[in-house]
Amino acid sequence: MYEKEINRILTVIKNKRVTMGYSQFYMAEKLGITQNVYSKIEANKIKLTACRLLMICELLDIEAVKLFESIYPVI
Repeated sequence: MYEKEINRILTVIKNKRVTMGYSQFYMAEKLGITQNVYSKIEANKIKLTACRLLMICELLDIEAVKLFESIYPVI
């Protein structure tokens, strides 16, 4: 239903991860999951839960509100 928006969020997450120099393995380790699972999250092959999204935002120093504002700009 919100596939396009989820893909935008995942793109922002991936770009921020790469900019910060974090590997998928590093992210996965910090989240307590495997690199394969993290890769599938970024590829939108495993659904991103709200809890995991907040954990990722914390690791990448992204305010969740700012992330959503980047997807849905305030008018």
